[in-house]
Amino acid sequence: MSLNYKDIDYEKIWQDYMECKKGYARERAFNDNVEREFWKGLSQRYDDKPTLYDYSKEVYSFIKNLIDTNKSLIEIGPGTGKFTLPLSEQCSNITAIDFSGHMLKVLMDKAKMLGINNITPIEGKWEDLQVSGADYILSVNSLYRIWNIKTALKKMNMVAKEKVIIVRTIQKPVFNDLYLKLGLEDKTCLDYIYLPNILHSLNICADVKFIGVQCEVEFDSKESIYDNIKKEIGYIPDKNIIDNYINENFKKSNEKYIFLHKTKVEIIYWKTTK
Repeated sequence: MSLNYKDIDYEKIWQDYMECKKGYARERAFNDNVEREFWKGLSQRYDDKPTLYDYSKEVYSFIKNLIDTNKSLIEIGPGTGKFTLPLSEQCSNITAIDFSGHMLKVLMDKAKMLGINNITPIEGKWEDLQVSGADYILSVNSLYRIWNIKTALKKMNMVAKEKVIIVRTIQKPVFNDLYLKLGLEDKTCLDYIYLPNILHSLNICADVKFIGVQCEVEFDSKESIYDNIKKEIGYIPDKNIIDNYINENFKKSNEKYIFLHKTKVEIIYWKTTK
């Protein structure tokens, strides 16, 4: 018996992936208080290290070109405003919806300092809020905790008058390539595959763009590299193999070990249909 594509329940696969999370990752996925505390602790130092906006201007430029000037925007999960603040220059107004009030406070403090007054913060979950329409909706790496993802995507399609833009960095461990060489399971997060298929099941044929990105990850010593590997896979493999991998893939600068982490960013976008 052949499998019919239409019989595949990608939302169920999405939910199964969430269910498979373990430890702290699972707590963050299903416990609002744990997730809220995570972002509270991170909010004041979130901007200390480069994030997607900082190390890939190509991604920002692509998003910016999808949004016409003097249009209204809802951003789901704006965080500290890495994308929000520059987009405020071309948008008539932005509604910034974030689960973390602490991240929103950092965003609004920055907006005040820059004299930006067209951003309205709303604390809460996209799936729970009643919001009025906007011309565009943007989500950058912010849908990962939504259980009823179909309903959330339907809502985005209904609320956006013109276009929805979803950005998802393909998440994988820094040393995923090493783990594959060791014969271990590929730990790449596959939700970037599920989203376009879930949209297809809703009769939404979205455009998909992939952009390669890379960022430097810094380690103080070989021991800190070993510790990172042990934390991710539970043990330290043959150190000779790791040392060879370090020699081939790291550069040393000021006594620190620098790894160039490469992945891709998926940009899913579509003109809305009612």
